[in-house]
Amino acid sequence: MTCRWITLLLLVWVPVITAAEINRSDLNNDGTVDVSKANTSQVTDKSDLNGDGVIDLADLSIFSTNYLDIYWENVDWCVFHGSTLAGADFEGRSTKYYLRHFPALLGFINQHFNCGGGEPPPNNLILLNAPRFLARIADATALSGDFYITDPRIGSLFIYDEFMVPQGEIKGLDKPLGVATDMFGRILVGNDGRDNIEAYDPATGNLLAVFGTGLVKMPTAITLDSAGNIYVTDSRRDLVQVFDPAYNPIRTIGKGGRGNDTLTFPMDLEIIDQEIFVADQGGDRVQVFDINGNWLRSITFEGTPGQDCNWRGECQIPGMPPFTKVQALSKDSLGRLHVLDNFAAAVMIFEPSDGTYLNSYGSFGTSAGLLRVPMDVVVSATDMAIITAGDGSRIEIFTVPQ
Repeated sequence: MTCRWITLLLLVWVPVITAAEINRSDLNNDGTVDVSKANTSQVTDKSDLNGDGVIDLADLSIFSTNYLDIYWENVDWCVFHGSTLAGADFEGRSTKYYLRHFPALLGFINQHFNCGGGEPPPNNLILLNAPRFLARIADATALSGDFYITDPRIGSLFIYDEFMVPQGEIKGLDKPLGVATDMFGRILVGNDGRDNIEAYDPATGNLLAVFGTGLVKMPTAITLDSAGNIYVTDSRRDLVQVFDPAYNPIRTIGKGGRGNDTLTFPMDLEIIDQEIFVADQGGDRVQVFDINGNWLRSITFEGTPGQDCNWRGECQIPGMPPFTKVQALSKDSLGRLHVLDNFAAAVMIFEPSDGTYLNSYGSFGTSAGLLRVPMDVVVSATDMAIITAGDGSRIEIFTVPQ
């Protein structure tokens, strides 16, 4: 088994990686990409695209070519301005990124073309802190092009672009854990310190709604189904609280205890083929429910022996330990279930229908390509497994083995 990995060490320095570098960085074809350079600049306003200190038509021309793929004179800029301020798509593209990163250019458009619209709202997403302990990940690349990662020690949610470079920060949270995006594109954050879920505007960082107060105690993970229903894994209450798209509670899944159909300190949830998979950390298993919350079966794992071992017990392919601390779940493009075990510092891949063990990736360590106490795994649409390594702000990215 071989895996590719990319290490991003984000303490104070922030690596800058271009799309071309992502595609061509492995120059010696050894399966790894080493990142050693960094950029400490904080993201505020990118409007001065040509760097001449003036926001004018030259910047607009560059913006139109680079971001809209349209010659600037062929754009109805007042329609673009209004769509961006309203959070609506323009020419089939989301405008949320533009509102966050180009407020000065939007102001120029409004004035130069006499649009008569309002000014962009204040940007509350300015990056002020360096991550200290990255926890849960939400992949919102299909909506905004970003990843959202919570940091309970800082009390912030960090916004990363598609190259995993920090771009913004929602501040003032209280031990944020679970994170997801709802069907409207809002960022949902579970606050362990406030025992609630808060919804934020991804373009401005403004708080839009609060729900779950009095119902959730430890919102460790948040997952959505295809209908927009919101599943909040509550570790302290030993259940999953389900809300409809309007944030109204509709049912719970699971119950505390030690029986076949119970949960003990559940940590995450994934939905595959209308079945609900719950990481039952206290039970050292994955519990499977139907979409209505009826228990179906359990997935357990007793580990695997090492292969090609010598008399000293050293194996070319080490064995995998049994489930010890099931931390997170994700699915890949083939519909396989990925189970992150915090204690094993590895991800195991299973056939979800019968629990057959298929493969694994990751191992313990603090250097590049290794995991220490991993907190979450998200498999992207391109089958890249993004893992918060659990020892600060380090993120490890693996190519998922087939």
